[in-house]
Amino acid sequence: MCAASRYDDRGPEPLSEHLAEARAMHAIAHLLDDYPGITDSMVEGKVGQVLHTAANELSNGRALPIHLRNAVRGLANALREDMQPPPEDLHASP
Repeated sequence: MCAASRYDDRGPEPLSEHLAEARAMHAIAHLLDDYPGITDSMVEGKVGQVLHTAANELSNGRALPIHLRNAVRGLANALREDMQPPPEDLHASP
């Protein structure tokens, strides 16, 4: 008899806030393709992989250990803040 893997089936139905968090992580990971803040493509790829993997776990109802989830949230928030234009750029006319 083969031991069950945590990847054999989905966990419990994910909460709506987990789904929203997962969508945000996926969106940030996709924005890395055009993000000039990370110049090394290998680092960019690994950062994107971390965000996508964490998002997939949350989307499938599998909890992340709290320390890992906080670290990934911190990474996503730091990237999001850095990617946003400064407030003065938002109000500038073309």
